[in-house]
Amino acid sequence: MAAKRIVPVLLLGVLALAALAHGLGGKKNQTFDGVIVMNVMTYEFYANAKDCNYRGTPYVLLPNAHFREIVTTGSTDTEHTDRLLHGTWRAKLNGSLSPIGWYKYRRTYWRELSVNYVVDAVSMSCSGAR
Repeated sequence: MAAKRIVPVLLLGVLALAALAHGLGGKKNQTFDGVIVMNVMTYEFYANAKDCNYRGTPYVLLPNAHFREIVTTGSTDTEHTDRLLHGTWRAKLNGSLSPIGWYKYRRTYWRELSVNYVVDAVSMSCSGAR
């Protein structure tokens, strides 16, 4: 009787492990909605964020060749040189999310989001919000 219970429990355990492995794996050609934050020369992406109160673990964003044509810092004058190093955008992008791991300098990010193309990006002014 104990053997009859062990087999279903083991099968459920294997099924749960397979579902976990699938969730931790990468996703290719997916659409993501959230906030892009440029801090010096690193782009971070906060998935499902809607405004300047973004929270959670960011993905390091790897822009493609056409990324800066749509996600721009706008015009910068001598009074606003900080726009060259910092920026925030509400964006919808298509890209590939890496499997969970350690990415970028000093391994500070859990995932990379490699951009295929930008669907839409709108600049946000978040200087006083954070």
